Amino acid sequence: MPVKIIYHGHSNLELHSDAHRLQFDPFYDQNPIADVRSDSADPNFILLSHAHFDHTDDAVRIARRTGATVLANFEMAEYFSKRQVKTAAMNIGGGANFPFGRATMTFAIHTSTFPDGTPGGVPAGWMVEISGKTVYFAGDTALFGDMALLAKIWKIDLACLPIGDFYTMGPRDALMAADMLKPAAVLPIHYNTFPPIAQDAAAFGEELRKKGIVPVILRPGESFVV
Repeated sequence: MPVKIIYHGHSNLELHSDAHRLQFDPFYDQNPIADVRSDSADPNFILLSHAHFDHTDDAVRIARRTGATVLANFEMAEYFSKRQVKTAAMNIGGGANFPFGRATMTFAIHTSTFPDGTPGGVPAGWMVEISGKTVYFAGDTALFGDMALLAKIWKIDLACLPIGDFYTMGPRDALMAADMLKPAAVLPIHYNTFPPIAQDAAAFGEELRKKGIVPVILRPGESFVV
C-alpha cells in the first residue's frame, strides 16, 4: 500500500495510506506559508512532537471537528483531554499499535511549553511504521548521537528533519543526522516559515545527493510517495 506524505509548510505534514490519515504538528491557520487552512484537514490521528504554538496551534480545532485521537506525551495528553479531545498518552521510548500500524515516541532535544505557559512535558519525535514503510518525524530537535541507535532498530524509508537552525538543527547538523540515521530519503522541515529560520533547501538537497540519500524538497501543498 503506498504511503503519501503531504507537506503544508513548517513541520505541518499529513501521512496517508489507504483509509489511514495521520497529521503531524498541525500549524495551518497562523502559518504564513501554509497552502490550506485547518478546515481542510481530516485526520484519524494527530501526532504531536511538543507544545509550542507552531506545532499545536490547530490541534484542538481539528480534533474536535474530526474526532481524531491525539497522540502525545502524558502532560500534553492531559492538557488536551481537558479540552474535550480524545487522546492516547505515551512517553519517550514507548511504542503502541494503532489501526494504521505502530508509533514509537523517540527522544528529541528541545523545550516544550504551551502558549498559556502550561508545561508540555518533554519534546519528542515519532517513528511510524505503516503499510510496510517506516517514517521518522524528528520534531524540533538538536543533533544528538543516539540518532545512530535509531538506525540500528529501524530501516528508515523517510526521515523528516528540521534544517532551520536558530531553534533546531541547521543544515550542517541535519546532514550529520542523516549520516547516523541512514534513511533512504530525507524531507527537510521547520525552515523558511519565519526570517530567523530561512534556509536554502536546494543546497541541502545537493549535499544529501552526495551521500546517496534522496532529497525530498517540497513546497507547501506538494506530496511525495514513500
